[in-house]
Amino acid sequence: MWYQNNYRRVFMDMHLDDSKPEEYLSKLDIDDFVNTMVKASVTNVVVKAKSHVGLHYWPCKIGRMHEGLKRRNLDYVGEMIKKCHENHIDVIVYFSQTHDNYAFDEHPKWRNINMNSTDSREDGSRYGIVCMNNKEYRKYCCDILTELLELYDFEGLFLDMPFWNTICYCESCRARFFEETGERIPKKIDWNNPVFLKFAYARQDWVIDFVTQIKECVKSIKPDVTIEQNFAAVGTNWNLGDTEKMMDASDYAGGDYYGGYLEQTFMCKYYNSVTPNKPFSYITSRCDPNLYAHTVSRCYDDLLIHTMNALVHNGAFSMCDAMNPDGTITTAVYETTVKPVYETSQQYEQYVSGELLADVAIWYSTTMKCKDNYIKSPLNVSEILKENNIAYNVVGSRNLKNIAEQVLSINDVYAITDEEMVDIEQYVKDGGNLFITGELGHKRLAELLEVHVQGKSQYTYSYLNPVKEYSHLFKTFNQSSPYPIGYQAYEVENVGDAEVLATLTYPYTKRSDSDFSAIHSDPPGIHTNMPSTLLKNVGKGKVLWVVAPLEMTKAHHCRQVVKSLIELLLTSKQFISNAPDFVELVSWKKDQKKYISIINQQIKSPVYPIENITIDIQGRCQNMNLLTPSKTPLKVETVGNKTTVSIPSLEIFHMIEWE
Repeated sequence: MWYQNNYRRVFMDMHLDDSKPEEYLSKLDIDDFVNTMVKASVTNVVVKAKSHVGLHYWPCKIGRMHEGLKRRNLDYVGEMIKKCHENHIDVIVYFSQTHDNYAFDEHPKWRNINMNSTDSREDGSRYGIVCMNNKEYRKYCCDILTELLELYDFEGLFLDMPFWNTICYCESCRARFFEETGERIPKKIDWNNPVFLKFAYARQDWVIDFVTQIKECVKSIKPDVTIEQNFAAVGTNWNLGDTEKMMDASDYAGGDYYGGYLEQTFMCKYYNSVTPNKPFSYITSRCDPNLYAHTVSRCYDDLLIHTMNALVHNGAFSMCDAMNPDGTITTAVYETTVKPVYETSQQYEQYVSGELLADVAIWYSTTMKCKDNYIKSPLNVSEILKENNIAYNVVGSRNLKNIAEQVLSINDVYAITDEEMVDIEQYVKDGGNLFITGELGHKRLAELLEVHVQGKSQYTYSYLNPVKEYSHLFKTFNQSSPYPIGYQAYEVENVGDAEVLATLTYPYTKRSDSDFSAIHSDPPGIHTNMPSTLLKNVGKGKVLWVVAPLEMTKAHHCRQVVKSLIELLLTSKQFISNAPDFVELVSWKKDQKKYISIINQQIKSPVYPIENITIDIQGRCQNMNLLTPSKTPLKVETVGNKTTVSIPSLEIFHMIEWE
């Protein structure tokens, strides 16, 4: 397919109104646009067809064409496809779903209605949000896509906004929920209310139903046109309704993110694990830090780090640019920044798309993201592993059957399905190790641990008090200064033979009490015999459970405890390095060869070089080469069954290959 080995992309954002048709898009020059892409070594361009404004960028039969283009008699979609193909650039056509100002204005019954019986525009938004449950709106989408597919030949579709912008109480949603459940949609968010829980799951199902219908419409006309549903909302809470199941309606994972490097590397690992095909697409803006900063561009160092982060995780980097309202683009940025970045990344494309090698797999569960920690907990664990140079991966539910890593980290996961639990239990019985923190999302986990869960503590602050035999794991913490966690803990009875690594300690008083020991804090004062950290042999593997999300305490000494507990479950490591916490090492194998990339992810530019990084690798590595141009060659030393490689200086990126 077209996307194979297509890694250098540009996503041109142009959600432009036509209230000033004599000005908006008046300077759009397609020849200059595409020539700029060619000079910058771009291999794929996203071409807008229908924007959030709901206006179309081609002479359409359904809906309304942008007046600025109509006055110029300019078929932007058709001309862009033609010009790109003439220059061997693949085209993805962009189509906005649910965000559609034109449809919102023309069809009031299609509108998303909020909890307070108002729509998005009444609430002060620029965006006209329509409901994916409205059958007429669904037909409208399919009719427009049919027109595009019959008019033009292009490689793929980017279908944006396949999620709920708010909780919708429109007539279509109310009728559908009543038809499916016999219940009315609750007006109060209450996770203890079984009707609300039904509604939360129904909203997820409705998203999948919508994107599946769109997929079937597209594939029935042109089966080879690829579908990229915007998967970015999978990283947000339950409200948007996106889950991993969306991958069943996509040919590969793709989505736009505007956070830092930690967010990127976490989501790239997850995308790489769950995508049906590779490369996946990681999108972020040319503007710094996001599209709202329209006139501020990323510097070379920042763009290169983002590009290489995506590439070494088997992803295509897609730079989301923002077209000016008059139709011009920031050509200078392509000459000074995009071109040298893409010329650099192009040199390493032949080495990627292999199998990531890791010691720990972090499970990112999208089954029910009703707690704030749904992503904070796994993200914090990933940061701890990264800064301690422990090779890790991020996996989805569809990967649970084939976990190759020594440890599966399950962090404050609220709900685990029976199907997921079967895979998890088989993993540990076959020799895998579970590192569980906070919630036990399935009753079988308590049964495996042989504990009786009595419920959540009344104390909103908890402490881990290490027992003497395992005090070395808890570093600076002891009975007088136990490990602090600002969350309720589970109170449990150990009815089996699990080893207790630490017990629970509570503050002198509850936060709700009128008396207190210290006005600012909740110092430890009540020591219990209840276990707080347990380790149990299960089958050929082990299960370690901490009864509260200890990874949420971000102090250095606390993070070192998390590291120690995870290392307790490891028998070996892919590598050991002295690289500082802002340098990430990623390892993979491809075609009988192994690789390590080293990326200097300093947040501020210019990025300063790091000297004398060493990496210890298990085994006797043969023919080790530094693929990155360097004035100083690698120093490689093999002693016994360990190879040590020394990197004299790291500026932004290095890649090492060996057999």
